[in-house]
This record gives sequence, C-alpha cells and structure tokens, in this order.
Amino acid sequence: GRTARADVVDEAFSRGAAAAQRGDWQAAARSFEEAEGLLPGRSAVLSYDLGTSYAHLGANGHAIFHLRRALQPEAGPTAEVAEAARRNLGIVRQRVEQEATNSGAQIDRPETGWELVLSAVRGVGVGWLALGSGWLALALWWITRRVRSSGSEPGRGAPGVLGSVIVVLAILYGVVGTLHGLAVRAERISPPAIVLESAAVHEAPGEHRKQRFTVQSGSKVRIVGRTRGWCQIRLSGGLEGWLPEDAVGELNDGGPRRLARARSRPATG
Repeated sequence: GRTARADVVDEAFSRGAAAAQRGDWQAAARSFEEAEGLLPGRSAVLSYDLGTSYAHLGANGHAIFHLRRALQPEAGPTAEVAEAARRNLGIVRQRVEQEATNSGAQIDRPETGWELVLSAVRGVGVGWLALGSGWLALALWWITRRVRSSGSEPGRGAPGVLGSVIVVLAILYGVVGTLHGLAVRAERISPPAIVLESAAVHEAPGEHRKQRFTVQSGSKVRIVGRTRGWCQIRLSGGLEGWLPEDAVGELNDGGPRRLARARSRPATG
C-alpha cells in the first residue's frame, strides 16, 4: 500500500543521506535514484541531493539536470533549497563552460530575458492565477451591472474603483494567461532537456551518419524531433542535430533517471 511505499522511499532516502555524510557519493546517488524512482511525485530536496551527489562525482550533465529540476515549480522548492541549488548549479555551470572552452564543444548560450519570462510563468499556479483573475473580473462586472440595474446608489467613487479593479484583473488575465499558454505550448512542442554526457551530434539518426559537432554535457537543449532511440536537439544558438535518446534527460519527465558511472572529481560546497 501507500504506507509501505512511503517507508521504502524513506529508507532509500536515509541510505542516500548516510552515504553522503560519509562521502560515498556513488552510493548516495544510487540510493537517491532509487528513492526518486519510487516517489509518485516530485521533490525539490531529492532533486537537489541527487544533483549535489553527481556534482561531487564530476557527472556534470547529471548534476545540472537534477539541480535544474530542483528549481522547477512542480518540485516545490523552499527558498533555502532554491538558494542552495542555484549556488551548486553556478559552480557546475562554470565547470562545463571551462570544459567546452578547452575541448571546443558546443554549449548553450545564457537564457534570454524572454526565455526567463516564459520559464517563470510556466507553473500551474500561474495558470490558476490568470484563470482566477478572469473569473473575479467577470464576477465584479456582473455585480456592478446588477447594482446599477437595481437602481441602488453605490458609495461615492465606488463605480470608478470597481471599474479600475475590473480593468486590472482583465489585463492580468489576458497578459498572464497568454504568456502561460505560450510557455506551456512551447514546452509541449519542443520540451527542454539537458545533455547528460558530452556526445557527438549527427546530421541524421544513426551512429553511421556524419557527425556535425560535439555538444557539451550540461547544455540545455530543446527536443524538436524523435525517432526510435534518437532525438533531434536544438541549441539556443540554432544548431541542430541528432543524439541517442539516452544522452539527454528531459527536464519535465517524471520518470526515474539512470545512474552515471562517473569518475570522482573535487566536490562542490
């Protein structure tokens, strides 16, 4: 039942925490992966712990993947978890940028202001806010009409105040609702993903196809096409190509992730 499942998740999480305490990051990542695979929903704390474990292992792509997931609204991060995730994400990001500079691999550019706006308004809560604003504006408009049609005399200045509130709510509904819709549509058409390990990008599906460039692990890409075992990715600069499906982790995918067998590197804070 649910209680037994919760106990198994707690046990796996505890094993991961104990392994992290003694510095066994491989065992910690394995236990946290097990807990995530059993968890029915999302947990910012678990994603943060996974990302930090992979950061200690030097598995930078996996670290960035999980740290970004820890910051998503669906995971419900607290201010403390979000701050810690951003700090570690910044450290790992510096690593991959340096690696890309040294190797000549392609890496994603920093997100534009528009992309940051769409990311901020993608959450379900924003959608409910827009919808609630629309319904509230409609209710106030209906009440105002009823008051006027009944011949009641509202307080001085009340019609103007109500009218202003209705206009503000309507604008909030229109603008925020539109942005939320655009963000959700963009995520469905071309879902965001993280390159888990540096890999050769091919001009078409198949290892025998010509290689176009190498993409750096930790790069954020958009998945713009799929075929069996392969996905077509697009970097923020517009470069496109095909990667094996298991080389990327889809950020909005709720399924369990696989463990990277990475060599150890210096730890983050």
